[in-house]
Amino acid sequence: MSLAVFGKHLIRSQKNADGGTTSYYYYDEVIWIVATIALLWLTWFLIRRYRRGLALRRRPRGIDHKRLKRVVRMKQELSSHYLRRGFSRNIHAIGIGRLNPGGDYCIQFFVGDADAEMWEGSGGARLTASYRGVPLRLIEMPMATFLADIATKANSSNREYPTGLRDHQEVIIGGISGANLNLTGQSGTIGYFCTRKSKLPRRKDIHLLSNSHVFADLRKTQPDDGDLIMQPSPGETSNNRPIASLVNFSKLTFEGDVAEPNHVDAAMAKLWSPLPYKPVLPLIGAVRGYVEKKDIEIGEPARKFGRTTGYTEGSVFSIYLDIWIRYDRTGQSAFFQDQILIQPATPNSSKFVSKGDSGSLLVDSQQSALGLIFGGMSELPETLQRLDKAESKPEKNRSAPRVERIESYGVANPISEVLNRLKIDLLV
Repeated sequence: MSLAVFGKHLIRSQKNADGGTTSYYYYDEVIWIVATIALLWLTWFLIRRYRRGLALRRRPRGIDHKRLKRVVRMKQELSSHYLRRGFSRNIHAIGIGRLNPGGDYCIQFFVGDADAEMWEGSGGARLTASYRGVPLRLIEMPMATFLADIATKANSSNREYPTGLRDHQEVIIGGISGANLNLTGQSGTIGYFCTRKSKLPRRKDIHLLSNSHVFADLRKTQPDDGDLIMQPSPGETSNNRPIASLVNFSKLTFEGDVAEPNHVDAAMAKLWSPLPYKPVLPLIGAVRGYVEKKDIEIGEPARKFGRTTGYTEGSVFSIYLDIWIRYDRTGQSAFFQDQILIQPATPNSSKFVSKGDSGSLLVDSQQSALGLIFGGMSELPETLQRLDKAESKPEKNRSAPRVERIESYGVANPISEVLNRLKIDLLV
């Protein structure tokens, strides 16, 4: 039996000068040994990579995923109706929250004005109290915009938020100013560091992570030699210099519809090797891992360090958020699906984000990445400013329940979506 398994096989024969014959053989046992070693090495490598992946993911905390999936499906049904283009000028986002801390899930409708017409031709019609058994909650919230800063606001941002890092940095770290050379007069944030995923062990180049609308010129379909990342951003007053080259970015669809949503606004750029770097976020430290989208908890603490506002604290207010985001540079809007909404933790952080914070990494209390900031509301609209100042003005309807209002919030891509779609790993 062993002879049938382990034998020798002729490869070739050749005549010698002395008239003899030299034959070359290969042996089955050698092939089996080499194959076994290769299989064991591959098994070890896959198990090691799998265990490392598990170690980097934050453990679930008892979320009822079956219940959450059901609520997400209902949210998607409502979004496909109420958020479709042209249906409503008032409703601009729908997400999933909780009725109270630790309470049951609810579906949140975010509107610009709770007293205005809900949708075209609705008149005085209001939302129903629930949808297929899930409570509906109306929340007043100004529409979000992308958070790239423009040069005309740079100086005022410096005075209002002195803790941001907008100047030249000898050592590249997360949370500092940086943006594409072609974005003249604009500023954004270098979020953190990442590496490309690889099926085989090899030397990994260090890359910078931020938003597409910060690292890329969205008028292009792919990177070219002119897509250099400047630090600080082109819109800053201090001297900048190129530190990285754009490698990949997510394409964004503007003026589309809910049937073709955007999922991430993310880009990566290769850091030029001579430059020193340190994978830390100021006042936060090094990132230790990340959280899967399905494991992000409503109400959990969140923090970030951005180019403009520096270190701010907040909490997750909404998950699986479907939202329209306005891009001030073009005046167009983009629809994003399954995002995260963060409200500021007052009074410690009156605003969670401001213009220029696009690209900031969102981190939980255990140094695990939650998301990538790309939008939000940074300035209180004039209409709401007037409303706040008119304290003596009588309410429209004192008997009606007060509608909750969210301001100065941030919107982030779930970091697991960013990692999967760009095929990258955070540098930890």
